[in-house]
Amino acid sequence: MFVNYAAPTLAQIASSASDTLTLQLSALPDVLIMQVPDSSDFPANWSVYPILGDDPEEPEWAGEEVDTGTWDDAEDEMEKLTGIELQIPKEVLRPYLNREVELRYKFCDESSMEPFSEVLRLRIEG
Repeated sequence: MFVNYAAPTLAQIASSASDTLTLQLSALPDVLIMQVPDSSDFPANWSVYPILGDDPEEPEWAGEEVDTGTWDDAEDEMEKLTGIELQIPKEVLRPYLNREVELRYKFCDESSMEPFSEVLRLRIEG
């Protein structure tokens, strides 16, 4: 089963109507916050991380994994988190100065499935 996961959004940046979001590197905070859109299409026992690069199977950069859920002792089961945020250090974007890079998030689970999201294209400027 293949699911289309919505493209990520950036917390500090207003979304744009165009396909490409232009970021001024000098104006960015030290850590860019990427938001994973809430969805019923991924379970609470996966983890998710940000990736950069044209090929989601072999990303040029992969960020820190974050769990998609937390254990609920009262219910004795995993409870899915909402408002998941991933961090992208500003320094990671520097090599892409004056060019475009594709940003996605990617999931991983025990079955070695690694679905990924639609792309958010970033144009990195000084």
